[in-house]
Amino acid sequence: MVPKKDTPMLTAAPKAEALFPAANMAVMTRKLGLNTVPAAWPTGVSHLAQAIDACQRCDAQDVCNDWLARAPVTINAAPAFCPNAVEFARNKAAKDR
Repeated sequence: MVPKKDTPMLTAAPKAEALFPAANMAVMTRKLGLNTVPAAWPTGVSHLAQAIDACQRCDAQDVCNDWLARAPVTINAAPAFCPNAVEFARNKAAKDR
């Protein structure tokens, strides 16, 4: 009897956004010119953690994906629907001082 070979999996891997709900935050902060390294977050590590949590809980992920795809390479402010718009503005102002 010849042993059967394993058949390759034919399902696609999940998108990175599905595995990491805050993936949009990385794109948004890059467009804003902000660094998400905890030591470089102007308002402190706890504020960075809160921003990540807010992004992970956000219900507008599809809207955000679409907005980010159409946004220019650099932006001055996050869109109004973003739960982190105020936090990003605060950090951008602190960084630009």
